[in-house]
Amino acid sequence: MSGRAAPDPKAVREGYEVAAAGYDDRRQDRRHRARWARIDRPQLAIARGAERVLEIGCGTGRLLAQTRARYRVGIDLSTAMLRSANESIARVAADAHALPFADATFDAVLAGNAVFRYLDYPRAFAECARVLTGGGRLAVHQYAARTWRTFGRPRASTGDRLHLRHPDELCVPAAAAGLATESVILLRAFRLWPYVLPVPAWAAGAPLWSYATVIFRKRR
Repeated sequence: MSGRAAPDPKAVREGYEVAAAGYDDRRQDRRHRARWARIDRPQLAIARGAERVLEIGCGTGRLLAQTRARYRVGIDLSTAMLRSANESIARVAADAHALPFADATFDAVLAGNAVFRYLDYPRAFAECARVLTGGGRLAVHQYAARTWRTFGRPRASTGDRLHLRHPDELCVPAAAAGLATESVILLRAFRLWPYVLPVPAWAAGAPLWSYATVIFRKRR
């Protein structure tokens, strides 16, 4: 596995306190919106039909607000992000390593926009498993650490050490927490329409993909 170390939560919080103003406004170009509509599909799919949904690192609540759950709650370290979040969701300032919810509270947990890059995997997966109901699902989106360019050498992502080289870096600690891997969705970004295309899961070990979303299910 990667032997990664999660960044200091205080530094993460301070960074998003600064970035909160106009956060969504800076991501409204057509390419960004079209790409993320496709990236978000697995997250929204596990929330479909769920009555109680939690989002980790909800930011402005853009993703969670698209779900139709009866009870929608988002947590974030940044109070500035939470103040700007969609008012249709419940918002809680909290750390994903110590979720302030009872066991088996949620039917689905969303972890979009690569929020897990900021987390200690074993601790975060254990908390997600704890608050999920039996059979409940978790969707974790992450960026690729390295992706081949159309021409030239693989390009390392910004914050390479925090991103994925292989989905197994998520699957192994998730399994230890009692979460079974249900599916792995790989996508590659392009500058031109449709801006993102699927990559077969068997190619997970090659630097061909830009984004991964792994769906986990809590064992009953």
